[in-house]
Amino acid sequence: MFRRFLRAFLSLVMRVAFRPRITGVHHIPAEGPCIIAANHLSFSDHVFISLAVSRPVCFIGKAERLTGKGVKGRLSAAFFRAIGIVPVERDGGPGGVAALGLAREVIEDGQVFGIHPEGTRSPDGRLYRGRTGVGWLAMATGAPVVPCGIVGTDRVQPLGRMVPKPVRFDLHFGAPLSFAEYHGKEGEARLRRSVTDTVMKEIERLSGLEYVPRFATMRKDAAAKEKETAA
Repeated sequence: MFRRFLRAFLSLVMRVAFRPRITGVHHIPAEGPCIIAANHLSFSDHVFISLAVSRPVCFIGKAERLTGKGVKGRLSAAFFRAIGIVPVERDGGPGGVAALGLAREVIEDGQVFGIHPEGTRSPDGRLYRGRTGVGWLAMATGAPVVPCGIVGTDRVQPLGRMVPKPVRFDLHFGAPLSFAEYHGKEGEARLRRSVTDTVMKEIERLSGLEYVPRFATMRKDAAAKEKETAA
């Protein structure tokens, strides 16, 4: 009951403070499993998606977000639980495998699971190539994928900024994509890539952002090397 009240309150605050333009929420099934796949511009993205949708949306989050101590830690944990954060150790290795396994459990339990296929925030506001985790989940569970295009949240909370600015942003949800014909074939890399690329194409259409056919982490690594060379 407390979580439901807190989500409703935070949703009202979001709509009043940021006046977001939200479309297509009717595409999210009223019941049953569903995957929401969105581009990633800001730390706040998963928060805004969770508050824009009437059903709870589960996102994978760092375990330490829900284990803080003291008053501040408890308030932070309550906030992240309210917006549906599922804790997991994220170490890029076994933690990544655990995250996919946990996501599969959430989906097979009939819940809504949110994922950012790019795997990291966009370094420059463009849309980057998706990692195939979303394809794996769609094929392993048979759940429909609802694409979501996000615009403007990088102005709400730029990298390094703790307190969001009251700037308008857009969330556009598209029609569910079904990959039922590939159910159980998640072990085929070529199909995982094909499914992922189809999802990213819809996110590109909904967001209107320029698409970059390489991983965002590669762009960040290149930028870091350039900075080191310049120094």
